[in-house]
Amino acid sequence: MQKNTSKTLVEIFILAVMFFGWVGMLSVGFREESPAFEVSYFNPLRYGFYIFLVATLALVFLSQRRVFNERLSLGIIIFGVFSLCQPFTIVLYRCGFQTLLVGTLAFIVVSHMK
Repeated sequence: MQKNTSKTLVEIFILAVMFFGWVGMLSVGFREESPAFEVSYFNPLRYGFYIFLVATLALVFLSQRRVFNERLSLGIIIFGVFSLCQPFTIVLYRCGFQTLLVGTLAFIVVSHMK
């Protein structure tokens, strides 16, 4: 396997982890459980924001594609603003600020890298 192919596979894997983290942020609002059950049950979806944040920053640091990273972070910012302003569902509104925050942090990191 060539070096570029392995880098591309790593970037695709990180994008999949980013998507998993974002879905995790969405799914927290859907589940209603008792507090006693939550203590004994580990659910990685409850850490969706942290997964999304770490995966986005890892993609920004590992990828050499500056234009792709800028456009991805701007897309995340635009989707975060849309999530905060849309009147359709409360689930998107709940994760809108976190999405906006991750996109802003990613754009700041991308714009300061050489």
